[in-house]
Amino acid sequence: MKMAIIADEDTVNCFKLGGFGYAFSVKTAGEAEKRIREFLDMPDFGVIITTDHIANKMRATINEITEEHEYPIIVSIPSVEGASKVLVDPITELIKRKTGIELKL
Repeated sequence: MKMAIIADEDTVNCFKLGGFGYAFSVKTAGEAEKRIREFLDMPDFGVIITTDHIANKMRATINEITEEHEYPIIVSIPSVEGASKVLVDPITELIKRKTGIELKL
């Protein structure tokens, strides 16, 4: 399975320098949402990485995609500018919704 990153230009450039092939720079959460939706029709992409900043702005879309599709898994990471406050951990929230068990970290 392939992985892609959809993030701000600086974060994407860091991944490109590391040899990451599928790296897409976006300026807004709307652009990120459009790009992520394009990957829904590509079954060979299993993971999409985005930044916390973008993920927090499009949490409803990420939850919708997670509920309706097995893949891609959408993971948020801190940007190169630093971590933003993560409003919801998507993996913990998914486990809670699917099993009814709340994980405390």
